[in-house]
Amino acid sequence: MVSSFLYFWVVIQKINSILLVDDDPDDQLLFQEALSDADNSIQYTSASDGIHALEQLNTEGAVLPELIFMDVNMPRMNGLDCLKEIQKSTKLKHIHVIMYSTSCSVEYQKECFANGAVDYIEKPNDFKTLCTRIAGVIRQGILPAVNTIPPAL
Repeated sequence: MVSSFLYFWVVIQKINSILLVDDDPDDQLLFQEALSDADNSIQYTSASDGIHALEQLNTEGAVLPELIFMDVNMPRMNGLDCLKEIQKSTKLKHIHVIMYSTSCSVEYQKECFANGAVDYIEKPNDFKTLCTRIAGVIRQGILPAVNTIPPAL
């Protein structure tokens, strides 16, 4: 009997830059501090809503982030609408987007995954948990983009 094995390698990319899209300045500051605690070599930028994020991302010559943390509930353009715009853009759709919100509706999470989000993280209530979650994302790195709905949902 002959056995055959399938071997494959997945290259995980280190995260060098993150964009946080969140309308709450306090949440932006806490996120920045937690990110700095996890890895202070990561370049951090922020945007106050979806429209501001798209303006930054579409600026001529802009250095694009490898990862976006996207709040769900924001004025002018919410996170899901911004995610949809990112996925429509050939320039931007390769960027991994993690939805990041206090809202944890399973149906909304499914909609986010169906529209290209790679993860959905509930905003923690304390700084220590925030640090742990961000450090976990940083340790995981970035896998090649595959947008699918996780089987657990």
